[in-house]
Amino acid sequence: MMKYVQLLMIVPAAVQGAVWNFGSCPDIRGIENFDLSKYTGVWYEYANVFEVFQIGGKCVRATYTLQGNEISVKNEAVNTWFNRYQMVQGTARPADPASPDRAELYVSFPGIASVFSGNTDGKVDPNYNVVCTDYDNYAVVYSCSEVPFFRRESLWVLTREQKPDSGLIANVYSNMTAKSLPVSALKTTDQDGCDLLPPVA
Repeated sequence: MMKYVQLLMIVPAAVQGAVWNFGSCPDIRGIENFDLSKYTGVWYEYANVFEVFQIGGKCVRATYTLQGNEISVKNEAVNTWFNRYQMVQGTARPADPASPDRAELYVSFPGIASVFSGNTDGKVDPNYNVVCTDYDNYAVVYSCSEVPFFRRESLWVLTREQKPDSGLIANVYSNMTAKSLPVSALKTTDQDGCDLLPPVA
């Protein structure tokens, strides 16, 4: 039971939207001509909207490793409630196998049920859309799902540097605002006191 609670605290699987609004999801898609190999490597979470499964987490870091047409996902964090290092591994793949160059991925983690279901050809609703990135400095990840009359949105800002330049962040936020993303709901992730995180391999 404790293991399951810990996983819910740190996994940004985008299966629960943190921002609820009336109406349907906006037409915001993952970028085209997505270079999966350039996207791999280490990313730090600079900010995200409140997610129940990340309560108590800081120093959030994700490492993506290319494995064929899929990505191995390793999410790490320091849990402030228990003062301990936490890690969970999963996979990501193109949500639509017929469009692997679109930055619309389906991320899954063992033992955590998904609200999405695929059809016979392997196509599923994406739960991880890279809506903008330069691969070297930042990435913005967005997800939206619908229930009757409402939509729930998730948003993450990822950076290559654990403590990125303020000018970079200002430009990223300006870009997100122009896309009408729920920027006002973002909360900066604590990246201080991260000694429990293992060194990057």
